[in-house]
Amino acid sequence: MRSFSVTAKAPRSAVSVALALLACALLCAPAFGSANDVIRDCSEDGVLNGHYSHSELAKALDKLPSDLDEYTDCRAVIRNAELRSAKKRGGAPAAASPPSAQEQQEVDKAAKSTGPVIVGGKGIRPGGAGAPFKAAGFGTDLPTLVLVVLVALVGAMLAGGILAVQRRWPALARGLPAPIRKLTDTLRDGISRFRR
Repeated sequence: MRSFSVTAKAPRSAVSVALALLACALLCAPAFGSANDVIRDCSEDGVLNGHYSHSELAKALDKLPSDLDEYTDCRAVIRNAELRSAKKRGGAPAAASPPSAQEQQEVDKAAKSTGPVIVGGKGIRPGGAGAPFKAAGFGTDLPTLVLVVLVALVGAMLAGGILAVQRRWPALARGLPAPIRKLTDTLRDGISRFRR
């Protein structure tokens, strides 16, 4: 009878140990983070509350959604955590190293240069691309679409003004150059066809 109870307890204890190990594995799995966990952690409050490995942080930077990248500072938060992780591992990241003496001389030379600077095999003149717009007072931050819309509005205003002058003072309109009169006649014909 005693041997039966020992053999009956052995399978029960093996099953109990197996269930306990399975429960530990399931409960401990969330402790190992992933790139998605890093992104979710940062998107909640802009701070990384968990501890993540260097590879998880690097993968999170690669997988960071564009809306979080544009509207939050998660990229900077994750990048700083990645740099701290690299320092703890003993490796100094390349982005943290200051420029060498030769690189600094090249930067100083390019800043003082009045001619084009060669970047990637192409000559770039600092401030040269925006010079026509700066001279016109537009600045260099004006998007191309806005510039096109402004030019179209100015053209429409001029055409409307010329049509109004022709209608109000026909004698004055006859003194306009022939190409402008022809253009305004074409515009007036197009408008009258549109009204029909």
